[in-house]
Amino acid sequence: MVHESNPNDYAAGDAGNASGRYATGSNGIPPLLPSVKSVWLEAFNDPVAGISAYTPCVHTCNLFGDGENRLVIADEDRKLKIWKGTQKASEHPLLDTPVAICSYISENTAPRLPALAVAAGSHIYIYRNLRPYYKFVLPPENVNTEEQDIWQKVMEGEIVMGDAVAQLTRLQDAGVVLQTRSLQLMNIGDPDAKMAFVEHWQGQPLVATTVITCMDVVKQAIDEPDAVSCLVVGTESGRILILNPAGTAIVKNIWVGITPAMIAVQGELDVGYRITVAGRDGKLYHIRNGELSQTIIQLEAQPVGLVRLAKHVAVGCMNDVVHAYTPTGHKSWSLYLPCHILAMQRMEVTGQRNTKALIVALSNGEVRVYNEKLLVSVHVSPNPVTALWFGRYGREDNTLLAITKSGALDIKMLPRTANLEAGAIGGGPPPEQEIPLAVPKKTRLYVEQTQREREQAADMHRTFQRDLAKLRLTTARAYVKVLTDGQGAAAFTTNTNLSLSLNIAGLGPRFRLSLLLRNEGNKQLNDIPVALRADAGLYSLGKTQFTIPFLVPGLQYTFEVPVTSIDPMAGTGTVTVLLLAPGGVSSSAPLLQAQIKMPMSEPEEVS
Repeated sequence: MVHESNPNDYAAGDAGNASGRYATGSNGIPPLLPSVKSVWLEAFNDPVAGISAYTPCVHTCNLFGDGENRLVIADEDRKLKIWKGTQKASEHPLLDTPVAICSYISENTAPRLPALAVAAGSHIYIYRNLRPYYKFVLPPENVNTEEQDIWQKVMEGEIVMGDAVAQLTRLQDAGVVLQTRSLQLMNIGDPDAKMAFVEHWQGQPLVATTVITCMDVVKQAIDEPDAVSCLVVGTESGRILILNPAGTAIVKNIWVGITPAMIAVQGELDVGYRITVAGRDGKLYHIRNGELSQTIIQLEAQPVGLVRLAKHVAVGCMNDVVHAYTPTGHKSWSLYLPCHILAMQRMEVTGQRNTKALIVALSNGEVRVYNEKLLVSVHVSPNPVTALWFGRYGREDNTLLAITKSGALDIKMLPRTANLEAGAIGGGPPPEQEIPLAVPKKTRLYVEQTQREREQAADMHRTFQRDLAKLRLTTARAYVKVLTDGQGAAAFTTNTNLSLSLNIAGLGPRFRLSLLLRNEGNKQLNDIPVALRADAGLYSLGKTQFTIPFLVPGLQYTFEVPVTSIDPMAGTGTVTVLLLAPGGVSSSAPLLQAQIKMPMSEPEEVS
């Protein structure tokens, strides 16, 4: 199933909204938030370091086992740069453009020196003591048999070049993912160049190669700093590979189907682990103990950062929002940021306060620290930060290393007295929240009324029931009076199944009296005489009597009689309608009698 992020269910009250989208200062750098200060101490800044790298290619580790962590940067110029303290110690060439670097303990033997893994292309270069130790090559993917047969026939000369290209095009139209060699052949326009391209690959089998897109580390059995770990690799072909501690073989091959852009690992391989995968299709996939979960989270925009926190996995999107999800895939909160996200990093503070926070670098130069969804620190860099790393550097446990867009290296340290607890530094609730509110009188009255209702509930219910019974009795008496006295628009008798309603329409002096008659019984009635009576000095009736030939049970009949007011200034009277028994008007008692009071009529205008 797919969960879609709904913008309406974002968590309210985050510190990102508190800052707002404010204007920049005179130097182009936005001013610091008045309520949030920086907790960092300036340690070192090299504006001409000349580094071009991103967050996955920045790492610190104890390379030589001397207790001093060095900074390792896999630069985009295909060089592995090592920094010790404030100086660059060495450079080492790489064979391909690096994608990610990690350090991990590969064996239990003492001394436990970490191995440095550099992912570049389809290879993982493993260093020990900063010397090449082993190279792991991704296994080739399966090649489509039809594509392989086409290349075999082309190399053996069984089919001409035009037919081969046509067959490859047909396979591509059918949805088959062709290999790079086939795509290059299809893009060559010159026939001679196509022949030269085939001769170049003559005798070499068609192999489906893939490349590494992301890499991380998972502990094997225990969560300790010097515990044996394994590499977790994401490939362009849509797979997540878990290697053995030595990095020489694959122990788990998990098919995701979408190229992973970033991964976040939690847990231990032998105990239980989770892998969150941010795919290039803008979705989050979850892997639990080697099984791909059916829960897929649809993000609003493409992911730009993925960080594992204490209880959540935070993902930053291109729409300037950071969402936090639980391991089960439910969203807990969101942070709305004033500009684009350039880098994200996990901040795991060691010492007296073990805190796992989130560091976010923005395009306006800000570097923010969030504890859960509360902003606890902000500082501004002169240039936008493109890479972040937090961890031990040198002999200092809590160090923030930042690389800017201009290639500068900035090192900051976290003081031992710094407090990053939620709400401790300006980013929590405002101090006005602790001031009690002045309750208005109306609200106090409501509270008192509620208390009274709670204490006297039985008496109030008894009074309500008594008043309701009186209302019902009054209504019944009024209804009986209408039936017996005929002082309404309808009257009924107890010895017949007829019902009659009278309506008067018009402003006067001419009115229209409508008789609505219904037979409520089960038998039809024939030849029912109707007689109308009114004061001859007040009204002139269009007809004073007529006969209803036939009344079918259940149907309503309407009869209209014109009524004219003779003297509008003389006052009003009543019109009585009598339904007599069959046999004539001279019957002793009418079947039904109804009386209606006529309204005041307007005098007729004289032209």
